[in-house]
Amino acid sequence: SSDLLVERYRAQLAPEVVEAADAARGRQIFGRTCAACHRLFDEGRKVGPELTGSQRRNVDYILENVLDPNAAIGRDYQVTTVITDAGRTISGIIAEETERSLTIHTQNETVVVPKDAIEDRRQQNVSMMPEGIVEKLSLQELRDLVKYLKSEAPPRD
Repeated sequence: SSDLLVERYRAQLAPEVVEAADAARGRQIFGRTCAACHRLFDEGRKVGPELTGSQRRNVDYILENVLDPNAAIGRDYQVTTVITDAGRTISGIIAEETERSLTIHTQNETVVVPKDAIEDRRQQNVSMMPEGIVEKLSLQELRDLVKYLKSEAPPRD
Protein backbone atom coordinates (compact mmCIF):
# COMPACT_ATOMS: atom_id res chain seq x y z
CA SER A 1 0.00 0.00 0.00
CA SER A 2 1.09 3.59 -0.42
CA ASP A 3 1.26 4.08 3.37
CA LEU A 4 3.99 1.43 3.63
CA LEU A 5 5.82 3.03 0.73
CA VAL A 6 5.62 6.47 2.39
CA GLU A 7 6.97 4.95 5.63
CA ARG A 8 9.85 3.29 3.80
CA TYR A 9 10.89 6.47 2.03
CA ARG A 10 10.31 8.74 5.03
CA ALA A 11 12.93 6.71 6.91
CA GLN A 12 15.41 7.48 4.10
CA LEU A 13 14.60 11.21 4.18
CA ALA A 14 15.35 12.19 7.76
CA PRO A 15 15.74 15.99 8.12
CA GLU A 16 19.51 15.82 8.68
CA VAL A 17 19.97 13.63 5.58
CA VAL A 18 17.92 15.97 3.39
CA GLU A 19 19.76 18.95 4.88
CA ALA A 20 23.07 17.44 3.72
CA ALA A 21 21.75 16.85 0.18
CA ASP A 22 22.57 19.01 -2.86
CA ALA A 23 19.74 21.35 -3.92
CA ALA A 24 21.52 22.36 -7.15
CA ARG A 25 21.63 18.70 -8.22
CA GLY A 26 18.02 18.41 -7.07
CA ARG A 27 17.15 21.27 -9.42
CA GLN A 28 18.69 19.33 -12.36
CA ILE A 29 16.70 16.23 -11.38
CA PHE A 30 13.54 18.36 -11.20
CA GLY A 31 14.35 19.62 -14.70
CA ARG A 32 14.64 16.06 -16.04
CA THR A 33 11.84 14.45 -14.07
CA CYS A 34 9.19 17.00 -13.09
CA ALA A 35 9.51 20.19 -15.17
CA ALA A 36 7.71 18.77 -18.22
CA CYS A 37 4.50 19.21 -16.17
CA HIS A 38 5.25 21.23 -13.02
CA ARG A 39 6.52 24.73 -12.32
CA LEU A 40 8.71 25.65 -9.38
CA PHE A 41 10.46 29.02 -9.03
CA ASP A 42 9.36 30.01 -12.58
CA GLU A 43 10.86 26.92 -14.20
CA GLY A 44 8.83 24.21 -15.92
CA ARG A 45 5.48 23.85 -17.70
CA LYS A 46 2.03 24.57 -16.26
CA VAL A 47 0.42 21.21 -16.98
CA GLY A 48 0.17 19.80 -13.46
CA PRO A 49 -0.16 21.85 -10.29
CA GLU A 50 2.20 24.78 -9.68
CA LEU A 51 4.50 23.67 -6.87
CA THR A 52 5.90 26.98 -5.67
CA GLY A 53 3.11 27.67 -3.17
CA SER A 54 2.24 24.08 -2.24
CA GLN A 55 3.07 22.25 1.00
CA ARG A 56 6.58 21.48 -0.21
CA ARG A 57 8.15 21.91 3.25
CA ASN A 58 6.31 18.77 4.38
CA VAL A 59 8.16 15.58 3.36
CA ASP A 60 5.02 13.45 3.90
CA TYR A 61 3.05 15.68 1.53
CA ILE A 62 5.77 15.37 -1.13
CA LEU A 63 6.00 11.60 -0.71
CA GLU A 64 2.24 11.01 -0.73
CA ASN A 65 1.84 12.98 -3.96
CA VAL A 66 4.88 11.51 -5.70
CA LEU A 67 4.45 7.88 -4.62
CA ASP A 68 0.69 7.70 -5.24
CA PRO A 69 -0.27 10.39 -7.74
CA ASN A 70 -3.74 8.90 -8.22
CA ALA A 71 -4.70 9.07 -4.52
CA ALA A 72 -5.88 12.68 -4.49
CA ILE A 73 -6.21 14.24 -7.91
CA GLY A 74 -7.77 17.65 -8.19
CA ARG A 75 -10.60 17.61 -10.73
CA ASP A 76 -8.68 20.09 -12.88
CA TYR A 77 -5.79 17.64 -13.18
CA GLN A 78 -7.66 14.49 -14.18
CA VAL A 79 -6.70 13.18 -17.60
CA THR A 80 -9.19 13.73 -20.40
CA THR A 81 -8.96 11.59 -23.53
CA VAL A 82 -10.35 12.96 -26.78
CA ILE A 83 -10.73 11.03 -30.02
CA THR A 84 -11.05 13.19 -33.13
CA ASP A 85 -13.10 12.41 -36.23
CA ALA A 86 -9.75 11.81 -37.97
CA GLY A 87 -9.03 9.02 -35.46
CA ARG A 88 -6.37 10.84 -33.45
CA THR A 89 -6.30 10.14 -29.70
CA ILE A 90 -5.16 13.00 -27.47
CA SER A 91 -4.78 12.56 -23.70
CA GLY A 92 -3.96 15.33 -21.29
CA ILE A 93 -5.20 18.08 -19.03
CA ILE A 94 -7.84 20.53 -20.26
CA ALA A 95 -6.17 23.93 -20.13
CA GLU A 96 -9.05 25.88 -21.64
CA GLU A 97 -12.49 25.20 -23.04
CA THR A 98 -14.49 27.59 -25.21
CA GLU A 99 -17.68 27.11 -27.20
CA ARG A 100 -15.62 26.16 -30.23
CA SER A 101 -12.49 24.40 -28.98
CA LEU A 102 -10.61 22.51 -26.30
CA THR A 103 -7.02 23.34 -25.43
CA ILE A 104 -5.26 20.25 -24.06
CA HIS A 105 -1.83 20.08 -22.41
CA THR A 106 -0.31 16.69 -23.25
CA GLN A 107 3.00 15.57 -21.83
CA ASN A 108 4.84 16.98 -24.84
CA GLU A 109 2.72 19.72 -26.39
CA THR A 110 -0.35 21.91 -26.19
CA VAL A 111 -3.05 20.98 -28.71
CA VAL A 112 -6.12 23.00 -29.69
CA VAL A 113 -8.94 20.75 -30.93
CA PRO A 114 -12.04 22.21 -32.62
CA LYS A 115 -15.10 20.85 -30.79
CA ASP A 116 -16.79 19.89 -34.05
CA ALA A 117 -13.85 17.53 -34.73
CA ILE A 118 -14.31 15.63 -31.44
CA GLU A 119 -15.92 12.24 -31.80
CA ASP A 120 -15.48 11.05 -28.20
CA ARG A 121 -14.39 12.68 -24.96
CA ARG A 122 -13.85 10.94 -21.61
CA GLN A 123 -12.55 12.14 -18.29
CA GLN A 124 -10.47 9.51 -16.51
CA ASN A 125 -10.01 9.15 -12.82
CA VAL A 126 -6.24 9.07 -13.10
CA SER A 127 -3.49 11.61 -12.79
CA MET A 128 -1.26 12.38 -15.74
CA MET A 129 1.65 11.97 -13.36
CA PRO A 130 3.08 8.49 -13.88
CA GLU A 131 3.50 6.17 -10.93
CA GLY A 132 6.96 4.84 -10.16
CA ILE A 133 8.91 8.07 -10.72
CA VAL A 134 10.74 7.63 -7.42
CA GLU A 135 11.83 4.08 -8.27
CA LYS A 136 13.78 5.48 -11.24
CA LEU A 137 15.87 7.71 -8.96
CA SER A 138 18.76 6.65 -6.80
CA LEU A 139 18.39 7.33 -3.08
CA GLN A 140 20.84 10.24 -3.36
CA GLU A 141 18.93 11.71 -6.32
CA LEU A 142 15.71 11.49 -4.31
CA ARG A 143 17.35 13.25 -1.36
CA ASP A 144 18.70 15.97 -3.66
CA LEU A 145 15.28 16.39 -5.30
CA VAL A 146 13.49 16.63 -1.93
CA LYS A 147 16.03 19.21 -0.74
CA TYR A 148 15.34 21.28 -3.86
CA LEU A 149 11.56 20.88 -3.50
CA LYS A 150 11.74 22.01 0.13
CA SER A 151 13.98 25.02 -0.54
CA GLU A 152 12.54 28.51 -0.11
CA ALA A 153 14.37 29.91 -3.13
CA PRO A 154 16.19 28.41 -6.10
CA PRO A 155 19.79 27.44 -5.32
CA ARG A 156 22.57 29.54 -6.79
CA ASP A 157 24.36 27.52 -9.41
